[in-house]
Amino acid sequence: MSRYMQETPQYSAQVINAAFLNKVAADPRNAALEGTAFTRDKLREESSFRHILPPILLKPEEIDRRVDDDQPYKIIEKEPDSNAYTIPIRGDTIARYLTGRRYAIGFFKLKSDKFHKTTSELLTYQNDIRKIIADNMVKDLAEQEDERGLMLIKAAINDGGPSYVTSGTFSPATFAAARKAMTSRRVPLGSIWITDSQFSDALTLTASEVGFATKEDHYRGAGIEKEDKIFGIQVIRCARPEVFSKVLGNNNSFVMVSPENFLGKYFIIQDATLFIKQEADDIEFYAYEIVGMGIGNGKGVQQITISS
Repeated sequence: MSRYMQETPQYSAQVINAAFLNKVAADPRNAALEGTAFTRDKLREESSFRHILPPILLKPEEIDRRVDDDQPYKIIEKEPDSNAYTIPIRGDTIARYLTGRRYAIGFFKLKSDKFHKTTSELLTYQNDIRKIIADNMVKDLAEQEDERGLMLIKAAINDGGPSYVTSGTFSPATFAAARKAMTSRRVPLGSIWITDSQFSDALTLTASEVGFATKEDHYRGAGIEKEDKIFGIQVIRCARPEVFSKVLGNNNSFVMVSPENFLGKYFIIQDATLFIKQEADDIEFYAYEIVGMGIGNGKGVQQITISS
């Protein structure tokens, strides 16, 4: 099949901004839809918790209702417990009634600040307004997602007790102890959720601990920035150390979690949506979303605290 060269015209940010503002003036709803498509893509890129529990967008008919009010809920069924037995040839096991276990996930709204600007002021921006929306609003929503998700994991750790916290140096022995704590509860290991600054401690590991090729790559190859595993465990990195410090109580802690099907669920009723309102030359815009997250198996979490 023949290939043809195509020329793509390049437009300045001010031209793009003017076109976007014209859409706002003509039809704020369509302009909001355009901005929403942009912000949603950025949100999936910037929220690290969405790699822990991938979000599931619910249809209206899939949403449950609470008994006491009209607040949306989602009831999740847990796998029934079962056992097997060794019995004589002519024997039989004791019959028991099958009971289904469930847990409920409530929903809440995340909302950015409301921004006001005049159309003439927005036209002076040398950057794409939609990118500014993503930077100022969506990253704030993503930070709230990460904080709420980490708070959920921390609650499960606190409920589990002291055995759900492993302390030690940044070494294979500490990670092995944390892994052993989880597998002893008969849950698989999924990933480690850690900040970029904490993951930098991997540079201190010796070649005898991580292998000569890995150690060489840290200094001569792609560097630690390209690493996505440590000791064979998937790593999910976060650029928000203040969130980890706030929720976990110090700057030296991170978490180890099971895969989604052994941990919990993250549902979305309304994904990141941009709202735009214009009155005369004044434009108001903000982003919001409605989400719900829950852990159905508290055994699938472990905190790791690194000592100096």
